[in-house]
Amino acid sequence: MKRICSAAVCAALCAAALLPPFSASAYDAATYEEYSAQLKQAEASQFPDPEADYTVVTEGDFEYHIYDEFAVLSECRNTALTEAVIPAEAGGLPVVGCLDTPFGFCRSLTAIRLPDCFAHFTWYNLVDTMVTRLGSTEEPMPTVSEVTVSGSHPLFTVSEGMLFSKDMKTLIGCPPAMEVKALQLPEETDTIGDFAMYACMLLETAIVPEHVQHINCSAFAACLNLKRAELPTGITSLAGDTFSCCRSLTDVTFRGELKTIGFGAFLQCEALTDFQIPETVTYIGKAAFDEAGCVEPDGGLLYVQNWAVGSEEHIERAVIRKGTVGIAELSFLALSSLTYIEVPASVKYLGHLCFGASPAGAATVLHFRGSVLPETAISAEKNATDIYLYDPDCVIFDSARTIPAEYRYVPDGSADPGSGLIIGETAPVTGDIVIHGYAGSSAEAYAAKYERSFAVIEPDGDIDCDGACRLSDAVLLQKWLLACPGTEMENWKACDLDRNGKLSAADLSLLKRLLTAQESTGA
Repeated sequence: MKRICSAAVCAALCAAALLPPFSASAYDAATYEEYSAQLKQAEASQFPDPEADYTVVTEGDFEYHIYDEFAVLSECRNTALTEAVIPAEAGGLPVVGCLDTPFGFCRSLTAIRLPDCFAHFTWYNLVDTMVTRLGSTEEPMPTVSEVTVSGSHPLFTVSEGMLFSKDMKTLIGCPPAMEVKALQLPEETDTIGDFAMYACMLLETAIVPEHVQHINCSAFAACLNLKRAELPTGITSLAGDTFSCCRSLTDVTFRGELKTIGFGAFLQCEALTDFQIPETVTYIGKAAFDEAGCVEPDGGLLYVQNWAVGSEEHIERAVIRKGTVGIAELSFLALSSLTYIEVPASVKYLGHLCFGASPAGAATVLHFRGSVLPETAISAEKNATDIYLYDPDCVIFDSARTIPAEYRYVPDGSADPGSGLIIGETAPVTGDIVIHGYAGSSAEAYAAKYERSFAVIEPDGDIDCDGACRLSDAVLLQKWLLACPGTEMENWKACDLDRNGKLSAADLSLLKRLLTAQESTGA
């Protein structure tokens, strides 16, 4: 017997739809950690419930998933369709949204009309016509130039060809094939939603007006001809993937005091060769500048001005250059060959998991000269056997999570037949991570509180182990470099000031500078 949706059920669904629609997800997260948290929150209330039972029904041009009280559009079976009028009902139930990219293969689709009960979708999924099959060599372009709703739709309205929330406060989306070269928004609009300007191929300029307070994730993603963007005073955090794949973008202006550049924000922005990171920025997200034109490689590491934003995959040593003020989120995560890390004192800002172990990576030593160690910067660095903290007053986040208790790595070529590991795996080597710091330092206090192994660092330059760095140490090092007979050094590592595992004239130069600095400060 065909189920008929009662007026009461329709009313209940419409009332529920008055809540923020599925498309307006408010993903304005900039850090990957925040975004992951938002995804978990979204999954907790995912629509439709992935555990719910449904049947698949095909009616006319469309395929639907039919649930107990509603239907959702899952696929357009007629890929030659030019105008898609989504029915209000399927299987006798209201069609309330769509799944995945139902029009992905509809290369001729130019117009979509939504029924009044349609509320749950993402703009990208609704208008995307660029899905490609595996092995295909085609390069599809967006084709949808019109999305319409009736004047009675409870959630949405159309103005100047763009879809807005009923109150005009949120731009839901601009049809990607619509002829719009410059962004124009009504005064009521304060939010640009997720993917709102996605793949708008004719868009060249995006000067966002001052009344906009929120720009959500991927708002301008894949606008291939966008050349100039200017963001308003209220935008202090650039959401993830905001300008990803904007390959013509050359000019970006921030009118406000930008603090955060989100993950993937300028991913593949090839023409962005002269980007200036504002001095107010304190956090850069994962892959924010991957394949961007402004990235500078140096010694296997990748920089944008005075920020380290990533590295080459197979580097063995990460010696971050002096003057670097920040390290982007996840910059040095899961590098299997990395054995040595040096962070200079100039680094003030560390991203979430900016250093982290590869499951089969090499044993790593971390030399950290910064003054602040956040909770999650090295919490995944479980390949680090030794962590050196050189600032006696380093502010270490007060959590057992900040510095791991043990290391676990898999050395190449080792195998333990009795470990129970499957063929092809090798046995992990585990042991205590040793924290190295000065006597009486915050590192020693942290190690004591959280029962970490601790070793005292002898003062830099104290080659003869007399408890201080003196002129006599410089004389001793110079004699050793000149191979003077009978020259012995009890603690040569104390003078390996460039931390490269050997002594050279560079170390002598650094030692002389250290002595000069001590003399000028009276130390």
